[in-house]
Amino acid sequence: MSRNRLPAGHLLRRFTLGSGPLKRGSDRLEFVARVLLVCSLLTAVPISLAVGTAAHTHAAAQATAQAADRHRVTATLVADVPATAYSSSERERATAVWTGPAGIDQRVSVSVPAGAKAGDTVSLWVDQDGNRTTRPLSDGDVTGQAVGQGAVTFALLSL
Repeated sequence: MSRNRLPAGHLLRRFTLGSGPLKRGSDRLEFVARVLLVCSLLTAVPISLAVGTAAHTHAAAQATAQAADRHRVTATLVADVPATAYSSSERERATAVWTGPAGIDQRVSVSVPAGAKAGDTVSLWVDQDGNRTTRPLSDGDVTGQAVGQGAVTFALLSL
């Protein structure tokens, strides 16, 4: 046996802080704490994976429902947006109009680049009733929610 390798029994004694008449009660308590720490970390992994899987399933169902309920419409700007002297990348608020499902013109305030002209179009998300809403969840959003919830669960269980 090489001098650099420790036998398994020696490693076990080092993990358990040795044995013999000099082992104190606090040493035994420290050993129990180490075992409980290892057990809690080992059980945190499958629990976190289960939470991440459940979160992914829920978010995927939510994304499917949103994709069925929401669609894009093209709205037209009503007036010119003045260009600012600060930067061409700034965004300004402007009024845009689109025709809703009932044939009635809908007006809404949208964020557009400074200097946009009347007649320019912007894309908006609306629901089945014609109310403005956010875009449906994407695959990246679903995965991000699942990974985030799994990671938070692991971190909390590890603490």
